[in-house]
Amino acid sequence: MHQSAAFLFDLDGTLADTLPDIAASCNHARSRFGLPPLLTPQVRTFVGDGALALLRRALQPALPPDPARADALLADALAGYLAHHEGQCTVHARLYPGARDLLQRLAAAGHALGVVTNKPARFAGPILRVLGVERLLPVVVGGDTLPQRKPDPAPILHALRQLGGEASDATMVGDGVQDLRAGKAAGLRTIGCLYGYGEPAALRAEGADGWWSAFGVAAD
Repeated sequence: MHQSAAFLFDLDGTLADTLPDIAASCNHARSRFGLPPLLTPQVRTFVGDGALALLRRALQPALPPDPARADALLADALAGYLAHHEGQCTVHARLYPGARDLLQRLAAAGHALGVVTNKPARFAGPILRVLGVERLLPVVVGGDTLPQRKPDPAPILHALRQLGGEASDATMVGDGVQDLRAGKAAGLRTIGCLYGYGEPAALRAEGADGWWSAFGVAAD
C-alpha cells in the first residue's frame, strides 16, 4: 500500500493498558463524594466514551435527580479528575505486547499512523511519549480536539486529513463499539480488538472486517 493507506488506533484498551491509572483517578473523584473505591474490573465497564461519561457512570449513586445540579457536580468532579490524572496518567500505562514492533513495521512500510481516542488529548500525548511511540504516531486526535467524539466519524476524518490519507484505504483499530461505529461511518475498514476493555460479545454483535485476539494477532 502507498503512504495514504493509514492505520488509526484507539488508545485505551487497544494500544496500551491504561486502566489502572484511569481507575486511580476515578476513585479519587469518588472519594471526594464520600463513595468507596471501585474495583478495576468495574471501572473497565465505564471506559470508552470519554472522561465525563466515565464520571457520570462512576458517580451515579451520588448525583442528585435534578439535571442542572447533577451537571454542576459533574463539572466539578471532572475538574478534579483531570487535575489528578495529570500526574497519574503515565504511572502504570503499558503498551500491549507486540504493539511497538507492529507500529515500527507499519511505519517502515510507509503506512501513515495515528491515534483517535476519546481520552483528552492532554493525556494521550504524554502517554504515547512515555511509552516511546510518539514519533510513530504523529497525529493524535483526542476526545476534546473537536466538538464531536467517537462514535461520530468526525475525529477519524480529521485525523485522515492531517495524515493525507483516504478513507477507502484506511483502517480503524479499536476495542470499543465506538471505534467500530466511527470507523464504519467514516468509510474505513475496521478491526475489533477482543483483548481490550470492550465486551467481546458486544464487539462481535457490532461486526468488524477483522478481529485481533492480541495486538496484531488475527482471530476468527
